[in-house]
Amino acid sequence: MPDGVVLAKLPACGLLNLRLPTGATGTPGVGQVIGLGLPETPCTYAAGAGAVVYWLAPGEWLVAVNAGAEGELEVRLRGALDGAGAVVDVSAGYVRYKLRGPAAAELLMKACPYDFDRRTFGPGRCVQTAFAKTTALVAGGEDESFDLAIRRSYADYFERWTADAVSEYSGP
Repeated sequence: MPDGVVLAKLPACGLLNLRLPTGATGTPGVGQVIGLGLPETPCTYAAGAGAVVYWLAPGEWLVAVNAGAEGELEVRLRGALDGAGAVVDVSAGYVRYKLRGPAAAELLMKACPYDFDRRTFGPGRCVQTAFAKTTALVAGGEDESFDLAIRRSYADYFERWTADAVSEYSGP
């Protein structure tokens, strides 16, 4: 890809969709099992202790862990939830990418109805949004990059769309 935008596929990881009744973010043990508190502020994520927890909606989070760790974490979360919520392994349903470069935010804004300006969408921010004719979870990185999770069935489309869109950022 041109030097204005670089797209790289990220290694596979474990992804768990976690749902709790609204207002139950303090469910005893869930934060201890994950090693992080659940973000309660919309469109934010928390990272550390080998996990990243993305706020998706009231009462819903996506938990990303190292590949292979999701099975044990799922079992431990089910025990901590004790029937008060749900956890589902969605690892096989997504492909993750890193988008970086000086025109990365501009490229995202070509495809999404969201403002990815780094002054308002920086590290710790995430959003589920439309991306061209699919959807994406987009998270702002510390290095001004963006991590994206795209449904696996749309990964080829996403890669082709992005390759076409970055052509205007290439040099002469």
